[in-house]
Amino acid sequence: MKVTTLSAVRAAVLALTGSAIAALIGATGSAHAEFGYWLLYNRGTGMCATTQDDPANGITGTARFAPCDANDRRQWFLRAMTGSDTIAFSTYEVNSRGNHRCIENAEGGWGLAFLAVCDTGNYRQSFTVEFIIRPDGTGSEIYRAQLDDRRLSVPYAAGTSYVTIRNDFPNEDPRTQWDRLATN
Repeated sequence: MKVTTLSAVRAAVLALTGSAIAALIGATGSAHAEFGYWLLYNRGTGMCATTQDDPANGITGTARFAPCDANDRRQWFLRAMTGSDTIAFSTYEVNSRGNHRCIENAEGGWGLAFLAVCDTGNYRQSFTVEFIIRPDGTGSEIYRAQLDDRRLSVPYAAGTSYVTIRNDFPNEDPRTQWDRLATN
């Protein structure tokens, strides 16, 4: 498989800052039609990332896995440029204060994909994109955390649903590979 970085191949993403995301999304009725929201599908689990709480897993405020459902806006994520070669993942839904949350690489190496208020100055929310191209011409994306070179991936322990940020799988492992599925 061939791996390519974002600086070599430009992804079709929106160049919006965190404050612009909040202002523009909040100003329109349905962001579904105006912005590039996607479901983040993990090839290794066959499920999508969600902001939905899982009662079986006690740490709240983290991205989880759930069966993909394009009608569940808790699974809608926007990829926004945070730098010349970095992106952030913003949720569609807002918190109780009206702020969008972004996937964040937790301080201290927790390994969980926390959801924190989007802040373009927060490097823990910045990821680079690598592309995996398979021999049949299909491909997926790998999201590498700017903070410590770990990648968005699957849970550490069986029976948990957390999206994690870890580095113990090679890029060729489908557990590190993500596809963007349409929300409509």
